[in-house]
Amino acid sequence: MGETAMKVCAVICEYNPFHLGHAYLLSKMKKRGAVLALMSGSFTQRGEPAVVSKYERARAALISGADLVLELPFPYAASRADSFAAAGVRLLSWLGCVDELCFGSETGDAAALSAAALRVGSDEFLAVLASRLSQGHEVSYRRAFAEVYRQMFGTDIFRGSNDILAVSYLSEIGKQGASMLPVAIRRVGEAYDGRGKGFSSASSVRKMLQEGDFESIRQSVPPGMAEILEVASREGRLAEEKRLYPLFAALVRSGREVFSEAPDMTDELAARLRRSAYRAKSMEELLTLAETKRYSPSRLRRAVLYALLHVEKTDFSGVSYTSVLAANATGREILASIRKTARTEIVTKPADYIRCTEKTRRAFELCARADSVWELLCENPRDGGAMLREHPVML
Repeated sequence: MGETAMKVCAVICEYNPFHLGHAYLLSKMKKRGAVLALMSGSFTQRGEPAVVSKYERARAALISGADLVLELPFPYAASRADSFAAAGVRLLSWLGCVDELCFGSETGDAAALSAAALRVGSDEFLAVLASRLSQGHEVSYRRAFAEVYRQMFGTDIFRGSNDILAVSYLSEIGKQGASMLPVAIRRVGEAYDGRGKGFSSASSVRKMLQEGDFESIRQSVPPGMAEILEVASREGRLAEEKRLYPLFAALVRSGREVFSEAPDMTDELAARLRRSAYRAKSMEELLTLAETKRYSPSRLRRAVLYALLHVEKTDFSGVSYTSVLAANATGREILASIRKTARTEIVTKPADYIRCTEKTRRAFELCARADSVWELLCENPRDGGAMLREHPVML
């Protein structure tokens, strides 16, 4: 139970970009209490760059109902579902003020998801899943997860990626002994890949951005986010993944060993990426050449990021801090309470990180490298230290 006088409801999110479906979820949360959003920074769980800066996305969330936006740091923000969920739940638990963890779900059945979470947290399930992934089968983590569950329990409750993340959250709440109450809110709208009706998905909005279709965008995102996207487009401040490829290809073609210490890397995956980087002329072509049933586009994107940013296995030794991205008056009250209860370090202004512990300084510097590379993905990039000079959005 939180130590603040108010009830605090949290959500782990990406907002890439913030759309009407996100606004719907926040409106449901606002009825339950104050809203804390733990948001990914410059890169997202699938390894893609965020379309606009983390501060602009945090501003959009604040305008649409969030009270406090904190950052889920890189590389945890760009990791597979179990690692992403573990870091998010641990940070929220360590804040010492979060009463509920809310999440969107295709199923919307918290009881069924909780039962599934108990099953996937069992030693037996984890052993079978690890064996399945280690045997070289042509299958991705997400597909292996769903197939092993169906094989062991004779049912498949996972209707989409949100359900898999939801089960990961619930499993972590149990494993970590976190006191947060899980709250499933039925997802309304398209799936990630654009299937379904209702609110447009984030991937659909990103496609509209690529096509310059701002009329459709204005119908799919809140006015504040629409304005942010239009300004970013005019000013050359939209990040595009295609600009990442030349950086990666140059690194690989230089002959340097960039894969040996990368997390979640196999010799086979390293060889596929190395061969593909010599042949491909674009990120899209690299993904086409390297993709298999085992190596999904998301895993390939994360591997590219880890190599480019020199992420090592030791960088996943445990999340140690969060940064403040945005707050309103209520959010500042929550923040004041967090400073009394938190078991993790809170970085208010980027420049303040130098006062943190050595572990947090190293972790923050890796996140800052990701921010610096993100700048290069914009048509009009700022200098590499620009985000270190930012201040949290205060409304």
